Amino acid sequence: MMHNAAARFLSCLHNRQFIFLPVFVVGICLLPVGFYVDHLHTRNQERDLRDAVFTRLSLLRATLEGHITSNAQLVQGLVASVSVEPDLPADKFAQLAQYLFKGRSQLRNIGAAPDLIIKYMYPLEGNEAAIGLNFRHHPKQLQAVLRARDSESLIFDGPVDLVQGGQGFIARIPVFLDRHESREDHAFWGVISAVIDVDQLYRASGLLVLAEEFDIALRRNDGPENGTVFFGTSQIFDQHPVLLDISLPDNGSWQMAAIPKGGWSAASGESILFRLGLILTGVLILLPLIAIARFHQKNQDSETRLRTLFVMSPVGIALNDYATGQFIEFNDALLAPTGYTREEFLNLTYWDITPREYAADEARQLESLQAMGSFGPYRKEYIRKDGSRYQVQLNGVVIRDASGRKLIWSIIEDITARLQAEQALRESQERYQRLVEDIGGKFVIYSHKALTGELTYISSGVDKVFGITKEEAIGRFWDRITNWHPDSLDHAYSVATQIAQGKMDFVQFEMSFVHPDGSEHTILASAHPASDANGDLCIEGIAEDITERKAAEEALIHARQEAERANQAKSQFLSSMSHELRTPLNAILGFSQLMELEDPRSQHLKYIKEIRNAGTHLLALINEVLDLARIESGRIDLKLEPVEIGPIIEECISLVQTQADKLGVQLVQAGVAGKVLHTDRIRFKQVMLNLISNAVKYNRKGGTVHIGASASPDTTGNLRILITDTGNGIATHKMAELFQPFNRLDATNSGIEGTGIGLSITRQIVELMGGTVGADSELGVGSTFWIELPVEYAR
Repeated sequence: MMHNAAARFLSCLHNRQFIFLPVFVVGICLLPVGFYVDHLHTRNQERDLRDAVFTRLSLLRATLEGHITSNAQLVQGLVASVSVEPDLPADKFAQLAQYLFKGRSQLRNIGAAPDLIIKYMYPLEGNEAAIGLNFRHHPKQLQAVLRARDSESLIFDGPVDLVQGGQGFIARIPVFLDRHESREDHAFWGVISAVIDVDQLYRASGLLVLAEEFDIALRRNDGPENGTVFFGTSQIFDQHPVLLDISLPDNGSWQMAAIPKGGWSAASGESILFRLGLILTGVLILLPLIAIARFHQKNQDSETRLRTLFVMSPVGIALNDYATGQFIEFNDALLAPTGYTREEFLNLTYWDITPREYAADEARQLESLQAMGSFGPYRKEYIRKDGSRYQVQLNGVVIRDASGRKLIWSIIEDITARLQAEQALRESQERYQRLVEDIGGKFVIYSHKALTGELTYISSGVDKVFGITKEEAIGRFWDRITNWHPDSLDHAYSVATQIAQGKMDFVQFEMSFVHPDGSEHTILASAHPASDANGDLCIEGIAEDITERKAAEEALIHARQEAERANQAKSQFLSSMSHELRTPLNAILGFSQLMELEDPRSQHLKYIKEIRNAGTHLLALINEVLDLARIESGRIDLKLEPVEIGPIIEECISLVQTQADKLGVQLVQAGVAGKVLHTDRIRFKQVMLNLISNAVKYNRKGGTVHIGASASPDTTGNLRILITDTGNGIATHKMAELFQPFNRLDATNSGIEGTGIGLSITRQIVELMGGTVGADSELGVGSTFWIELPVEYAR
């Protein structure tokens, strides 16, 4: 059934994909049409633009040609005068030349060079540097002069760099002497050069103005500098420009190229508007189609959502014929609990699955449906295919189809599970109520209104805790149910106020009161905000009678104080006794040493040595007891500082070397050089001396003691120092007693001297210095004692 529902749902989604297919097809067709129309428009626009550029350039070309030709022709009269009068005085040359500058010419200066050396110059001011210029010494200009001489005609050159500064176009006209003035026929006199100012020519012809609107370039079109660009950039000639040739007086030419500023694409600004128009046209064509498609999509989406809701709903939905009750449509949620197949259920009416005892109720629901157009909520039972029944709740409305037939839409919920859950909840609440009532004689559960303090609930333990009955407490204010201590009452008021203001979520506090029997009682109250059945703020919690616990705590505190006093007295006693014993012991040791110096008999010497050894052992025991007393009383002073451990370990090895040599024990140390710890120098030496001497003392003859160091495997920043021996080892079950004072384990009867205090003192000193101590051992192999202390890092 679920498979069929899913298939129908996927079918709806598949059909939905084809709603926008017509819009997609029309859009695809509009794209090539738009591109073609845009291509035609762009081509026509570019053609019109090129025509406009050509027209402007033609006017510029005519102006340039006119100015260049007119400036060159002005000099022809001066050439004729020089050919007639070759020895023309300078003032007469200036008089003749000045008339050429009175018009609108762009001439900058005119120079005459008999025998190719400039002798005449007008105007002279500003052009003094050109006087005496020998063209033979300037190869580039010499080539143009010789071409003019050889061709016997005007040569137009430039732009060239002028000796007097700047650039100019130069019209060079050869001068040949008249036959009457020369014995030779047609003798060459020299050359006259007319310099046309470049900027004035460009400005007068309008080139500079036009260059603000177009990118323009000029290049030579003939001669030795053919193709050389002298105005604009050569890239303009590569951008499909409008080209025009400019004719020069010497029958040469320039080539002029022009494109709009930024290129042809940038100039066609109307193309953007045209394309926007095309896009807008396409959008206007597609919008109605999209609107129609969206309208169909909304209808289909609405139908799909309703179909999805109908199919996937966990609540049963059915459509029945109003007149017959026949099932026309229903979802799987309705069908599943009935046990029927879909085909079987379509042949049933709701009367077929309704028990007969509900006939009267059904009639009333139909009357409501007829009068109001709806019914429910209404509970009844349905009959399954196997004859069993289950509870349902119905709601329904009357609708009409396209033909006007009356139908009933019904929502039919299987409430079997809900009823079972409600029954389970009621049973759970009853069990909880019994649990609360039986919580015990030391606990009371309560609830009171946050604003007034009126108790609305209290459990049955109230009689044992407060000495009043539950009935007496309900309805009273919590602050009046017993005789509270004033400070407890003030604290409780503060807590209740903060909870009511939303400043506190949960709190525990103690309160004391006088019980009706006259005894002092203490409770531990917990409180938190809650809401009652009406939605009003209330405070709930548990009150625990901790009177006995408080008494036990006070007794424990008293016992601890007594133990601390006893321990302090013990430490004082040990300290006093140690000092009292050391005085006679020092005397005994001193006299025994004096007696050894008097060279007694060997038998007496043996007794004296025994006395001294016993006294030394007893003095060591007293010193260790004194150290232990100081540590336990907290009177030991530590000076923690950076300490290099290598030299200290060397000192300890030196101190026990004699003892090790007697036993044939080899002392080896490695990995401690250069290590610096944050510790107390004296106490560190005491710890190491104790551990190393123990490793020698409890070792086997010919054994080895290894002292090493490595980083702590457990604590970052700590160094672990290890002292390993090859003695008999320690049993595993004895390891827990290792650091207990006065406990020598199995060494008491071994003949090895010791007090059993050293390891206890070692552990307490190491812990006071911020470290740890430990040991590992294996019987028959040996033991490893280690300490860990913080490393001192360089700053």
